[in-house]
Amino acid sequence: MKYAWIENDKVRDVCHGNPAECYHPDVAVFYSTQVPDDAVNGDGWVDGQLVKPAPPAPAEPAPRMIDASAVRLALTLAERVKWDNDSAPEVVTAKAEFSGPRTVAYATEVLALLVGAGVISQASADKVLA
Repeated sequence: MKYAWIENDKVRDVCHGNPAECYHPDVAVFYSTQVPDDAVNGDGWVDGQLVKPAPPAPAEPAPRMIDASAVRLALTLAERVKWDNDSAPEVVTAKAEFSGPRTVAYATEVLALLVGAGVISQASADKVLA
């Protein structure tokens, strides 16, 4: 068993030895509660029982982002020539829209513009979004 400093129903700190030997007497007095060996700082202490906190929920993954370089890499050689030479006003607009990373939903709309204008194929658009 270890001794812990309990404050507001939480384990504030655990002493890994005899508090009187580890701390000044003015501090050791706070380590007055015996806790199980698996107690760690931050655990709950309710009605004399150790309460382990619920594990944190997994973080939401960051949304996938698409930028101009990802678009260009997915294009065929003929499509890259159009892209590199700003051969259509839609290409100029698409490059401006992809000036920074965009969400997949946003990128889908811009790619649909390029497909509709015949600048890229649906297969290339699908490859960008894959």
